[in-house]
Amino acid sequence: MPDNLLIVAAGYPTGTSFAGAFHRDQFRLIAQSGFDVTVVVPTPWVPPFLPALRPHWQSHARAPLKETDGAITVLRPRYLTVPGEARWFVPDVTQYLAALRLRLPRPDIIQGFYGFPPGAVARQLAHRWHVPYLVGLLGDDVNLSPTLQERNRRVLTAVVRDAALAFANGPTLAEAAVRVTGCTVKILPIGVDVARFANLPPKSEARQRLGLPTDRALALYVGSLLPAKGIGELVAALAALGDAKLVTIAIGEGALREAFCRAPNALWLGVRPPQEVALAMAATDFLVHPSHSEGLPTALLEAAFAGLPIITTDARGCIDLGADGRALVVPAKDAGALVGAIREALRDPAGMQRRADLMTAHVRQHYSLADNTRTLLGFYRDILARHRATVRH
Repeated sequence: MPDNLLIVAAGYPTGTSFAGAFHRDQFRLIAQSGFDVTVVVPTPWVPPFLPALRPHWQSHARAPLKETDGAITVLRPRYLTVPGEARWFVPDVTQYLAALRLRLPRPDIIQGFYGFPPGAVARQLAHRWHVPYLVGLLGDDVNLSPTLQERNRRVLTAVVRDAALAFANGPTLAEAAVRVTGCTVKILPIGVDVARFANLPPKSEARQRLGLPTDRALALYVGSLLPAKGIGELVAALAALGDAKLVTIAIGEGALREAFCRAPNALWLGVRPPQEVALAMAATDFLVHPSHSEGLPTALLEAAFAGLPIITTDARGCIDLGADGRALVVPAKDAGALVGAIREALRDPAGMQRRADLMTAHVRQHYSLADNTRTLLGFYRDILARHRATVRH
């Protein structure tokens, strides 16, 4: 019989919501390897009058309680939340209670993705069932949540301390996790599915398919349109440039969407499925990712596999990929430096492509989804074997 793996995650794609698309790619590989996979995604309960007010509330309200993705069962129990829950509330407790209401059968092993709150839920369930668990640290669980209240830091420390294995999505995130928790944390990125970038069309064809300008340079941003992602600096840089020969395209949603749309020569494409993100990377001339802090930015990995040159910052997570000349790196939160980098990218496309070639070689070696999932599966099997040997004795 296959081993039963229960995964507690913060997102999994459904309908027009693509949150957690990187999880889906990896979880499908895990299921194909022979594990019986159930994914629990605690989802905020939304009162009936709220969905019409905000797109993300509408997304939560519409998400099905249960669905299947091939051999994977995805469950979305509703939990009680409040605005700014990580600062003022106890989301790990409310999400754990929501998971308990599912009355799930006892799994053989549990994986939490994000140390807080999902990792805390995984820890509580593992203690309840007396099974081992692993925790994957992805970004805000280390970089942000522990700074919002001391309780979050204590909970995260317990999650990492008690896990059979704790791993982080990148080197600087692992270093930060060690500083925050004082515990050992391995480095194991999730990676990217290389196949999605294997047969991209030429730039001119990609532009035609997306309806993009064919006679101007195109910069691309992919991600949430939020202050912490450097969108304020990007908007300021575009205003300073005022270059009609450059169109800057954004794929994503967030509080600064309207500010971006008001910037000179800005084009907002909304939220797009992963296949169209890959097509946009084939269509554009370089990626701009001015984030203030990351775990390991998926957009940079995807751009690298697409062979797209990158401008990014020296922020945690971004620098893991951009170091050693693989990207054009500027100081975080520096709009003036961003202006200079964009001008250099426009002036020297051949130099940018040399950087992109270095980046592509680097990510192919270290950030293959298939390779890194095989490593994770090896950890699962070793942990299960040790746990069963302990139980027998």
